[in-house]
Amino acid sequence: MPNPDIPDNLRAAVTAGLGDASAPWRPMVTDGRHLLWLVESRPHPVVVKGYLPDIDIYYAHRWRREERALDLLHRYVPGLAPEPLAAAHAPGQWAALAMQQVGHRSLADSLATASESEEARSLRTALEAYRRFQAVTERFGPMLRALAYQSDLDRITRRTLERRYASAFVRLPDPTASPAPTASPRRTASDAPWDLVDTLIKPLLNSPRRIVHNGFSPLNLIWNDDRLVVIDWETLAVAPPEIDFADLLTFPAWGPPDRSAQQAATVIADQRLRLDTFWAAAAERSLTYAATAHVRCHRLRTSNRPLAGTYRQRLPRYLDWFHLAAAELIRDHATRERLHAAVAALRPST
Repeated sequence: MPNPDIPDNLRAAVTAGLGDASAPWRPMVTDGRHLLWLVESRPHPVVVKGYLPDIDIYYAHRWRREERALDLLHRYVPGLAPEPLAAAHAPGQWAALAMQQVGHRSLADSLATASESEEARSLRTALEAYRRFQAVTERFGPMLRALAYQSDLDRITRRTLERRYASAFVRLPDPTASPAPTASPRRTASDAPWDLVDTLIKPLLNSPRRIVHNGFSPLNLIWNDDRLVVIDWETLAVAPPEIDFADLLTFPAWGPPDRSAQQAATVIADQRLRLDTFWAAAAERSLTYAATAHVRCHRLRTSNRPLAGTYRQRLPRYLDWFHLAAAELIRDHATRERLHAAVAALRPST
């Protein structure tokens, strides 16, 4: 039986590209905004990513960017990202990308049960994957920059950073809220302490920029034997590289934020990056992900209780990361306490 969630013409278009009409499709559970299916085709299974406009109004931009990024990466640095196999687009309806299945287990999954020595090995492997990514960005910088700048989507500007903070300040107390992506941030969250937010984002606006993955989270690093393959290239951007390290190092499965922060400071020093910019990135990402965790916990509370429980566990650690990072940027005790109180008022009770 065809999966009723799969548009018929999407299935037909992708199947034509793969050349295997009989292969069964089954949905995959994902932390991402898009839909994923595992297609058990021969000789190797394939992952199909579906981008739908009712889920993401920018679906076509993200699809196009990811398809082109994977094509370039596969040609010039094979093994860093999945091989793209087929792409199709029905304007206004959906877009789809079929790609090599690179593995079943993410770094996030493996960290859940990892020993300290396994954590250390995992971090070294993740940094090696990032080193390979940096090498290809240095070699093909103009091509990747052009790809990242094809739309305004995912650019790191004052406006986009303010929108992320506004969204977090609205969705933490109300997981059903859906602020318009183009609305004025200061109107969306009129009670937010915007003078303090200005202090938090300033290092990101003043730091040198490179091509970044813009989602270098353990959720997007997949084990393939003893290497990590990077997935989800739809948000490729030009931004301070500290953003990628914030995605990697603030993930809750590394352990308590106070212990992880010491490790993060060492990594940032080794990478010759700016610690204040890392803290700014960590503050924004952790608050954004806390809000996302709250929204998904609420959405999945009846349909997928185990996954809802995972988000419930992540949420307080992300909020702890935010307070830790903010404390590194705001040294004045009274000012820091004002920010702490503002965010504590938003902390969900569940």
